Amino acid sequence: MHKVIERKTFCKILVPIYESRTSSDKAVEYAIKISQDYDAQLVILNVIRSDTNLHNVSVPSHVIGMKEQAQAYFVKITEKIHEDRNKENVLRIKTEIVASVKPADAIVSYAKDKDIDLIVLETRTSSKFKGILVGNIESYVVRFAHCAVLTVK
Repeated sequence: MHKVIERKTFCKILVPIYESRTSSDKAVEYAIKISQDYDAQLVILNVIRSDTNLHNVSVPSHVIGMKEQAQAYFVKITEKIHEDRNKENVLRIKTEIVASVKPADAIVSYAKDKDIDLIVLETRTSSKFKGILVGNIESYVVRFAHCAVLTVK
């Protein structure tokens, strides 16, 4: 007689960082809070715009620089989380760096391949003309992601 209501929860939350952006702090903060609330794994993905395989022996120096910058940002985020963390709720974090010529495709594919339940993106302030002409990563992810997407201003 009683219906059992199944509540969908988030198990894996993805916050992508792309185009050398370290200004995704708002999206990261939202993702951290949601991960804590749902006891979900937080996945921080840095997408480097390049057609280079990051696991090759000969990686161009500018890509190595972007990879080092991404790793430094990961350290900054994890240190902040450990400073602010709730002792009762330990946050599980995974960080990963990928290279792709099309960051939006990389984000959508990664989310699907890794069974991500929620993507948290910070919206960029760009001109409407540029968005129409080129499109933008956020709108692509919102349209083509297999899971829920939260955009943060």
